[in-house]
Amino acid sequence: MRDVDPLDLLETIREGILVLESDLTVRFANRSFCRTFALAPEQTIGRKLYDIDNGQWDIPKLRTSLKTIISGGKAIEAFEVEYLSAAIGRRVLLLNARKVYRPGEQIQQILLAIEDVTERARLGSEHAVAHERIGMLLQELTHRVKNSLQLIASMIMIEARNQKSGEAKAALRKVSHRITALGHLYSKLSDSNAVAVVEAGTYLEELCRDLIASVHKGGDSSIVLKTDIESELLSTDRAIPIGLIVNELVTNAVKYAFPGEKKGTVIVSFKRSLAELRLTVADDGQGLDPRRLDSGLGARLVDGFARQLGGRVERKSESGGTTVHLVLPSRADA
Repeated sequence: MRDVDPLDLLETIREGILVLESDLTVRFANRSFCRTFALAPEQTIGRKLYDIDNGQWDIPKLRTSLKTIISGGKAIEAFEVEYLSAAIGRRVLLLNARKVYRPGEQIQQILLAIEDVTERARLGSEHAVAHERIGMLLQELTHRVKNSLQLIASMIMIEARNQKSGEAKAALRKVSHRITALGHLYSKLSDSNAVAVVEAGTYLEELCRDLIASVHKGGDSSIVLKTDIESELLSTDRAIPIGLIVNELVTNAVKYAFPGEKKGTVIVSFKRSLAELRLTVADDGQGLDPRRLDSGLGARLVDGFARQLGGRVERKSESGGTTVHLVLPSRADA
């Protein structure tokens, strides 16, 4: 390698390469630099960097950084600049520079590498715009779904009022309430600006606050809701069924665990355990008849959502209260 001229090696590099003196005079420019910027060697070599191409390289921040390198400062890493030339138009450039080290010599030079990343920047900008448009479309779709669900729930409630049978009225009201709950979940996703993922801590905490607020609004302020929800990113297609399960379990606990004016506490927790996510809804109420624990439409809905999520439901009820665990794989594709 002693017989190899380092400048010959620089000529083989596809990025533009400049060797600068300490006063930023260009000592060497490889063919790639001259070709990329449509400059002849005599228009570059021997000139100050900031005088090249009618001053297009006169970038104050770049000059300062290069001077800092000469005085022993840090190298320049991935410094992005815009370059505008009548010959080649607008370009986005990525610059890297470092001091040339030669043992035993006091020569102070800088090696400046220039990469044209115009196409990469264009694609990145287009991707960002497309992502923003998709987000806006999803937000609009979520909003429309929420409004449609509210309309359906209202129509069912109207039908419930027209029913003479008390059993039919109750059944239709339950359907309406579940549709309303689904609409609220879509509203939460819309408010959080979630497109692909939602933060479980914020999402479930707000859901639980709304649930207990609705209980207190109904005149029952004797029931306390406590939460212990860890931060976890959930895909939106998992967040909806998990939210519906929380709604179903908390609503059932409030409705059945504390008859009369009995005071009580409902606890909702969401935690990671090894390769699993564990949602727990527990109350300190009177407990349920084991024969009815996994019966009823609510329980079937919870089981169905759990299967949709690839998880399982564990139930336990005794005189000290009822506990329901939803155990999920930590990954949606597990």
